[in-house]
Amino acid sequence: MRCNFLKVDICTVFQEKLVIEAIKKQLQAQINDSFEQLCRLQEARQQVLADLQDKNIALDIDIEQYNLTEDSPEISYKPDPTRVPKG
Repeated sequence: MRCNFLKVDICTVFQEKLVIEAIKKQLQAQINDSFEQLCRLQEARQQVLADLQDKNIALDIDIEQYNLTEDSPEISYKPDPTRVPKG
């Protein structure tokens, strides 16, 4: 009777081991997918931050241009600026 109990117990342990290994494979696959997604999200974040920085630079340039007047330093009137110089 004890021998039958040990056989059943060994079979049960073996089946549990197979189940645990299958679950470990599934978890590892999920970890790999999550890591790849995290990498893609980090790359997207870097692209968004770079785009935002470029837009802020463009906004600063636009504001500087908007604030220019005829009296701003280093601005002078050029008569007939479209003419092509002779020579």
